[in-house]
Amino acid sequence: MKKLITFLLASLIYSCQTDVNNYIPFIEGYWEIVSVTKEYKKIKEFKISGTIDYFKINADLSGYRKKVTPRFDGAFEISKDVSNFKLSIESQKLWINYLVNGVTYSEEITRANESSLIIANSDGFIYTYKPYEPLIFD
Repeated sequence: MKKLITFLLASLIYSCQTDVNNYIPFIEGYWEIVSVTKEYKKIKEFKISGTIDYFKINADLSGYRKKVTPRFDGAFEISKDVSNFKLSIESQKLWINYLVNGVTYSEEITRANESSLIIANSDGFIYTYKPYEPLIFD
């Protein structure tokens, strides 16, 4: 009986884990920052952001991140700066590994779906994004 309960408990825990592969299709696109938190405290909340993060993902899981600034005509001003990266999965976690100006660092993508993108860095900061929606003026 003890073995059965242990097996059922282990199965339940395993089935509740999210497959981080499911995050990958949602990362590419335009994301607007909503907030920054650390140790469960909001450091900053953004009512509106002047820049948007654009993520491009290639078939080999390489890609880049750029800052873009929305214009009133619906187009974007695009920064010349680019942060190249490679996605990887290690220990059931999805990592975005950057190589910028000879410096490598990683951030964990803790959630990515149609309504949010959450990225955590090694300093304990958690960045929450929502999909960018252009302002429409009639």
